[in-house]
Amino acid sequence: MIRAIIIWVLMFMILVILHELWHFITARKSGVKVLEFGIGIPPKICKLWTDKYGTEYTLNAIPLGGFCRMKWEDPSDKKDFHAKDSFIKARFRNKILILAWWVLANLIVAWIIFSTVFAIWTKPLSVLPENAIKWESHSLLMPTYSFLESNWLISGIKIDTPLIVDAVLPDSLAYSLGIQTGDIITNINENSVNVRNVWSVLKENIWENIDIHYTRANTKNIISSKCGEEDCILWLAFVTSGNLEIKEIKYKIPQAMFVWIKEIWAQFDLTFAALWRLWSSLISFNWSKIKKSLGSLTGPVGVVKFGEMLLSSGLRVLYLAFAGMISLALAIFNILPIPALDGGRIIWVLIQKIWWFKVEKYFVIEWYFNTVFFILLMLLWLYIILKDLVVFRWINIPFLW
Repeated sequence: MIRAIIIWVLMFMILVILHELWHFITARKSGVKVLEFGIGIPPKICKLWTDKYGTEYTLNAIPLGGFCRMKWEDPSDKKDFHAKDSFIKARFRNKILILAWWVLANLIVAWIIFSTVFAIWTKPLSVLPENAIKWESHSLLMPTYSFLESNWLISGIKIDTPLIVDAVLPDSLAYSLGIQTGDIITNINENSVNVRNVWSVLKENIWENIDIHYTRANTKNIISSKCGEEDCILWLAFVTSGNLEIKEIKYKIPQAMFVWIKEIWAQFDLTFAALWRLWSSLISFNWSKIKKSLGSLTGPVGVVKFGEMLLSSGLRVLYLAFAGMISLALAIFNILPIPALDGGRIIWVLIQKIWWFKVEKYFVIEWYFNTVFFILLMLLWLYIILKDLVVFRWINIPFLW
């Protein structure tokens, strides 16, 4: 576990520092002075050195990324705030480049990683159930069964791997019924179920009464409920090992350098589909749906556990592919038009350009929105971490469990 945490922290640090490094490079090229380039998150441990341009390089206490602090962030300092080399005084085009071109860094990282793993060999990190998304996933790393079958990447058609519960999400249908980790679900009503057909069986019973037959400690049990959810999903994770055989995915180097484009496009589809489901739940103002959507999110604890599983199984290439997906997720998340994220800052630059706000007024308004949303994002981050501790580490947190 300690090894998995160390590797995850190093991987995350590298990905975020590459992200911030692109801010740094584009700021320098645009004539904006960088006051500080920090490794890690404050509080500051020490200053490493100062370069000839006056940029301080610092080492900070929290090893979860880094930051690039440009000149402009203190309007009370009239000299720096209105200086020609401050961000606030930069040309509109340069501001957009500084804030947005980091996407290129993330895409370069994803290109290198995905091209490498597809040239060596890989297998899917996870196989998605058919009714978990609205359409067939075309991702090689997170495909649906139908995509694997249509591309001859799976052996056979019938998959009868037993449905062994690996984790149960809080406030889910499975949790309310008392299903626990290690349970083996064998039947739903009169239908025999396994990892392949459980989703389709549940889909056939939307708004119907269901009897779930399962085995716990060699004892057979039955629980009954009404599958009243709109999509009738138990919201549990299960083991997909056993006799499920998925062929190795491997391409020649020229092909691998092309396939990564399709993979990134597929990952964008999956990510925005998940974000849309989350947003739909939030605007429904239905607390049950909101908690369920939040419960489906995975934070650092879940990521570390998944990485630990890959490393303990000797799947280092798959862990590399996992790093590529995290790099891409960072790019997508940061480009969202939410204050405190780079996408939100781009929106504010556009607002200032359109309405010609005075720089002091612009800064005050943006600072207010960024602060509020930063607090909200940190609270969401904390909630996800606590939820992960409940689901993946079985830590009892009363208000979540």
